[in-house]
Amino acid sequence: MTASVIAGRGIVTPQGVVLDLEAAGIGHRGAARLIDAFGFLVLVGIGVTLSETILPSGSLINIALLILFLVLLFFYPAVSETYWRGRTVGKAAFGLRVVTLEAGPIGFREAMIRSLFQLVDFGTFGVAALLSGMLTDRSQRLGDLAAGTFVVREPKSLAHIPPVPFTPPMGMEQKVADLDVSKLRPEQERIIRSFLLRVGQLSRDARVDLGTRLAATTADRLGHTVAEWPDHEVYLAGVMAARQMREGDLATLALKDETATSGRRWRRGGDG
Repeated sequence: MTASVIAGRGIVTPQGVVLDLEAAGIGHRGAARLIDAFGFLVLVGIGVTLSETILPSGSLINIALLILFLVLLFFYPAVSETYWRGRTVGKAAFGLRVVTLEAGPIGFREAMIRSLFQLVDFGTFGVAALLSGMLTDRSQRLGDLAAGTFVVREPKSLAHIPPVPFTPPMGMEQKVADLDVSKLRPEQERIIRSFLLRVGQLSRDARVDLGTRLAATTADRLGHTVAEWPDHEVYLAGVMAARQMREGDLATLALKDETATSGRRWRRGGDG
């Protein structure tokens, strides 16, 4: 069994357990696309003006404009989403971000696949993108389906999320202290946190499947080796503990106050 994603709710396990993540709807995505399209037209207009001013012949102008068109149409969104954490100017304006199905950051491959599928969107005058967004649980267009991605809305504030200390797993204290978690993104942290707090509600198969995928994408992002850890859940708990220690030593404080944090520390739950 695998986890699914329901628009507006997040990653949902086969048991109906929601892991915090809000998928973006068609409206927000369409508005973001309009902003990117406006920027595209402005840049093309600037390119036309400069080409006519600088280049001597009409043929060179046409070649230059074709190259500019292709770069802006396909490479701008791909490069922007790769190096700007899944965002373009339009997505950033509406607090949107492209992520993998495991809530991890996308790479150039996924971003380029999404970008190339714009040919289908434009060729059908947006009808394919609209129908795909309406018929999929995650409001995915065809490029998302091909790349294994979807678009999420970033929360305006995380203040409502109560702090939950994650202590280093027993015997893993030194490994946790040595972990480099500087590249861990907030959206990844939220999903890992939610998964660890809900492991007791999952069946064994769903728990192993989702934990394995989360650990793999996290380790790939951070440059870690999961095989060095007893299992995937221990690794994820170690990542969370390392993150908290790096940004405020919350896990260490929790060890000094067992009573205050009783019932809220991460524990390995039952197989559900």
